[in-house]
Amino acid sequence: MPKRKNKKNTKRIALLGIFTAIILIQNFVPFLGNIPIPPLNPTIIHITVIVATLVIGTKDGVIIGGIWGIVRMIRAYTVPSSPLDLLLWTNPVIAFIPRVLIGLVTGVVYQLLKRRNQKNQTFAMAAASVGGSLTNTLLVLTFIYLFYGAEYAAALDVDISNLMLVLAGVVATNGVAEAVVAAIVAPLVSKPLLKIKGKSK
Repeated sequence: MPKRKNKKNTKRIALLGIFTAIILIQNFVPFLGNIPIPPLNPTIIHITVIVATLVIGTKDGVIIGGIWGIVRMIRAYTVPSSPLDLLLWTNPVIAFIPRVLIGLVTGVVYQLLKRRNQKNQTFAMAAASVGGSLTNTLLVLTFIYLFYGAEYAAALDVDISNLMLVLAGVVATNGVAEAVVAAIVAPLVSKPLLKIKGKSK
C-alpha cells in the first residue's frame, strides 16, 4: 500500500513538473502561448491549465493556474509584450486570481457533469473547458475595468463611458473564440493522457 501511494505521488509530482515546464515555455517563447494582438494579447495558455485540471485533478489545476499567474507577473516585469503589460499584469489580482479560478471552475464543472452522465466524458470535459476559459476572460476584463478603466480606455482611444461596451465586444470575440478552442483541444489532449495515466474507464 505505501509503495502504491509513493508511486502515485511520484507520478503526480512528475506531471506537475511537466505542466509547469509547458507553462514556462508558453510564457517565454514567442507565439507559443500568446497571440500578439495588443493591448490584451489573447492567450492559449489557459488550455494547459484546463488540461492539467482534467488529467491530474482540481487541486493540481489550481496549482498550475497559480504558477501561470506568478510567471505572468514575472514576464510583465522582465519582457513586457505591450505598453500596458507593466501596468496590468504586475497586479496580482489580475494576473493571479483568474488563473487560479480556471482550475477550480474547470474541476468543479467537470466533476458535476461527469457524475450526472458518466458515459459522456467528452461533453463533461468540453463544458468544463468552456467554463474555465470564460472564467479567466470575464475576471481579467472585470478587474481591468475596476482597477485601470481610465488607463485602458486611453490605450484603446475610447471614451471611458464606452469602455464596458468595448470589453463586452472582447468577450464576444476573443473570449468566445478562446472558449471554443479550449472546448475542442482540451478533451482531445486530456483523454489520451488519462488513458496513459490509467484513469480512463
